[in-house]
Amino acid sequence: MSKSVLQQPAQRHGKQKRQQRRKKHLRTTLSRHSANRKAGWLPRNAAPIEVKISHVGGRGDGVGKVSYTHNHQSRQYMVFVPASLPGERVLAQPLSLNAQGIRARMIELIEPAAVRRAPHCQAFPACGGCQFQHWKEAEVGIWKQAQVTAFLERANIWPRQVRPLHAVPLQSRRRATFHLKRLANSVAAGFNERQGPQIVTPESCVVLHPKLLAFLDKLRAFALREFPVGCSIDAQVNQLDQGLCVQLRTTGGRAGLESMPALVAALGNWAGEAGLARLSLVPGAEVADTTYCAAQPIPLYAPVPPTIRFGEIAVNPPAGAFLQASPQGEAELQARVAEGVDGAQSVIDLFSGIGTLSLPLVAKGVRILAVEQDRAALAALKNGADAAGLGGQVAGRLANLKNAPLTEADLGRFDAVILDPPRGGASAQCALLAHSQVPRIVMVSCNPASFARDAALLTNSGYCCDWLQVIDQFRLSNHIELVAQFSCI
Repeated sequence: MSKSVLQQPAQRHGKQKRQQRRKKHLRTTLSRHSANRKAGWLPRNAAPIEVKISHVGGRGDGVGKVSYTHNHQSRQYMVFVPASLPGERVLAQPLSLNAQGIRARMIELIEPAAVRRAPHCQAFPACGGCQFQHWKEAEVGIWKQAQVTAFLERANIWPRQVRPLHAVPLQSRRRATFHLKRLANSVAAGFNERQGPQIVTPESCVVLHPKLLAFLDKLRAFALREFPVGCSIDAQVNQLDQGLCVQLRTTGGRAGLESMPALVAALGNWAGEAGLARLSLVPGAEVADTTYCAAQPIPLYAPVPPTIRFGEIAVNPPAGAFLQASPQGEAELQARVAEGVDGAQSVIDLFSGIGTLSLPLVAKGVRILAVEQDRAALAALKNGADAAGLGGQVAGRLANLKNAPLTEADLGRFDAVILDPPRGGASAQCALLAHSQVPRIVMVSCNPASFARDAALLTNSGYCCDWLQVIDQFRLSNHIELVAQFSCI
């Protein structure tokens, strides 16, 4: 039997896989269009409406109320207008209508607020990266504190101390995901447009670290020279101690970059010229189907293992690992965590990631058990501790805390707990923590809503919130970071 005959079943299987993906993509597209219709997308020529803005909502949009006629029925609707402020009167173009209200785009600012200022960045408000370029910075801080307080009060949580907001400097954000598309004669590169499909270039961004902006210029020049027309990629960038760690992924259902050998070779040479610390490629769908390694990036360039240092321990994070948004925000979180567990000899770090919050404690003689579901992140944490000669104080445990939280018996043998869950929170784990009798818990969160829900589980079971600190490391955006200490009464 010839070799070509032997290959035919595999070829048929690959063809069937591609057909299945095309059908799935078509179903997804049709479903998205159907969802858009259900969401009430309004005609492009819908009549403008005048809105008096009463407050700024949780997503950073100005909110007002108007009487609006839709499908021959008039009623009062909430209206959400980006780049508007309390007390302003604006003329807005309605875009969509759903159960929450009307999404709109500002056409004219009729009466500006006294707290309005000129935006720092020329890409505002089109760029989806910032919501508050137009608002005085002191007012943004007051708004963020008020957002947290409102969620706490609704959950009946009353911290003994709410500390003043800590804001990181501008131009300090060290991670970003850029979107690029090769056009016929140019390259669109930057962030997704807010309320639209276009890519906006953040040429005068005051949030990103300058090295990330310089990298975007280099990548855009390379894409113009080497990328085929129509190629779209996402570039995830993390700033490590040796430079930028970059991970590239094709988008739009296209084949992965690994299927273009000439482009891969050019990327490898360019990575050295651009001074990158590491360049990796996320494999395309066809490679993932045949190798079952969709989550495993392909290393392309790394002259030395790139690291990030936490205290005395240097960790080699996996490509695309989660980092805190800025070094200054990270340092503040580490300081507050150290304060919250001060005096503890044994600490369990839940949702530990690569050890950002717990590894600095090892130098003080603290024993750490790091619990994480990402095997690569946990291995990086443990390898870093071992390489520093401190592995005897650090142990790791692989666990999915959302579906299989640790029991009261697992938790009760520790002096303190560090808890830094994802945005959705950790209600299942907090329900067990609430009855664990652990003396102290330090909880970090990037979502005041899930934090308040989970914190209520603790306070309703005998814990007291000793203090809470809001950290503004997502400058000029609606995102909020906070850390709080709880003690068992």
